[in-house]
Formats: sequence, C-alpha cells, structure tokens
Amino acid sequence: MYKLLAFSLFATLLSVFVACDPNSSSNPSLNTPGAGNWKITYFFDKQDETSNYTGYTFEFGSNNSFKATRNGQTWSGSWSNNCDDSANKLCIFWSGSVPSALEELAEDWRIIEMSNDLIHLEHTSGGNGDTDVVHFKKA
Repeated sequence: MYKLLAFSLFATLLSVFVACDPNSSSNPSLNTPGAGNWKITYFFDKQDETSNYTGYTFEFGSNNSFKATRNGQTWSGSWSNNCDDSANKLCIFWSGSVPSALEELAEDWRIIEMSNDLIHLEHTSGGNGDTDVVHFKKA
C-alpha cells in the first residue's frame, strides 16, 4: 500500500515539474516575441542578404500585429505562432504590398530559438529544399 502511495506521489510531482519546464515547447512564452523594437541582424537565402534589411525596425505587437518601419514609412501585417499544428512555427503575413525584402519574411518560419533579445527562425523551401535563416535581435 505504501509503495503504491509513494509511486503516486512521485508521479504527481514529476508531472508538475515537467509541466513547469521552461524549455517545454508547450510554454507559450517561448513562442511569443517580446515587446519592443527588433532588427534583422542576419538573413540568408542562398546567400547573405542581411544588408537588404539595413534601416528597418520591426515590432511584434501583443495583439499579433506586426509592423516594419524604415525611413519614416511603415508597413503593417500580423504574426501568428498557431499557423502549423505539427511544428513550432512563427508565421508572418502582410496587409497589402510591401518591398521585396519584407515579402521574403512572409513565410512559416520554424522557431529555432526565441528569447527576450534573440529570435532565430528557419524556413525550408518546399520547391528546392533550401533553408532560409533569419535572426531578429532586440534593438
């Protein structure tokens, strides 16, 4: 009887610790970009294209709004982390036409790392299998 009670207590405690694991993929804070302005510090699509994002700042709104600003001009869209049931992804969508550099961000990005000051995303093309990489860093 005591062995069964001890095992039940151990299983309950173990499930509590697993549920609170900050590295767990079910932790929504790992899938939500932090407030504030972000810059792209690395963008790779067959070659380094980071310079295409010079001067841009990005903002991930808490209401899933997404905004890019450059030289006083702003482009609006949205982001979602509920865009793929089978993978931990962040998707970016634009409202209207945007410069080609911003259009390249409109993908379903696999979340590699997301912290308060760094977002590392990757996208594998369905056509040719190339992997694009983008790093956002807190401005």
